[in-house]
Amino acid sequence: MRIIEINGNNFNTLSGFYDEIEKFLMDGNCPWGRNLDSLNENVNSFFNCTSIKNLNVSVIIWRNFLKSKIDLTETKGESLIIYMLEEILSANPGIKFIKQ
Repeated sequence: MRIIEINGNNFNTLSGFYDEIEKFLMDGNCPWGRNLDSLNENVNSFFNCTSIKNLNVSVIIWRNFLKSKIDLTETKGESLIIYMLEEILSANPGIKFIKQ
């Protein structure tokens, strides 16, 4: 099982978030569209599009989450992106989502 650690100090936009997380998608050989729908699909598949079970992600740690909450002010429709990301990353009950 894998652990994903993203660090809010490394980005301050949604595009920067995508840059931060996409390095973890390569290990699981997941297709990546750099959008929220693609992220949601990858979370649902444990960031693993192979048959190798030990590539499944079991934990996502978002370090400096409060900084990201301040920085990510972009919206989609009427929703703030930060809340959409939080909802997507916590949607899979098989992945523990930790905000630090």
